[in-house]
Amino acid sequence: MLDIDIDSKMGILFVRLFGKLTKETRSKLNKEVITLINNVGIQNIVLNIQNLNYIDKSGIKTLEKCYKICEKSFICVNPSQIGLIKKLNYVTDEMTAVNLIGV
Repeated sequence: MLDIDIDSKMGILFVRLFGKLTKETRSKLNKEVITLINNVGIQNIVLNIQNLNYIDKSGIKTLEKCYKICEKSFICVNPSQIGLIKKLNYVTDEMTAVNLIGV
């Protein structure tokens, strides 16, 4: 099961994920978040995966897709998750991401 909390502040879309991001649940992320990004033209996103308790290869590819659509993107992770996202900008908290985006 995947739960998604979406919030927008200061021109940044905050997406907080809870549960499992897998081949079976990625369609929910695609449907809710990627559609929103494309329809609204969002340029800045913070994907918070700190509360995911499982993510598979398919889930990582979906995160990468969200990440690449936006001009400035960061992923908030726990230290144990850093190895999952080697190619992407990551931070350990949302406030750091906001400061780096610079809005």
